[in-house]
Amino acid sequence: MGKAAATNTTTTIDPVEAKLEQASVFAAKQQFISSTFNMGWRLAITVVVPIVAGVKIDDHFRTSPSFTLVGLMLAVFAGSAAVWSTIKQVNKAQADEASENKVSKREAKV
Repeated sequence: MGKAAATNTTTTIDPVEAKLEQASVFAAKQQFISSTFNMGWRLAITVVVPIVAGVKIDDHFRTSPSFTLVGLMLAVFAGSAAVWSTIKQVNKAQADEASENKVSKREAKV
């Protein structure tokens, strides 16, 4: 059996393309961080407020777990809605960015 011939191929990367790729990666990281903080604040508010309100109402009316449980259920639904909304926003932003990149690449070829 013969040995396969090894080909020595080298690729060159255009410096402009490398900078554009680096900027794209930086933008993606920045979008991830801002989306994470946005979702964190939304979750904190939508979870803490109903539970604290339920505890305060229970203390006032002396109905120990009733309103706290209602607040917990509201917090679960509101938290789920906050996560869903943030995911939709991120997906829309990524789709807009992808379509914008396709248009700019077409214009660059012309």
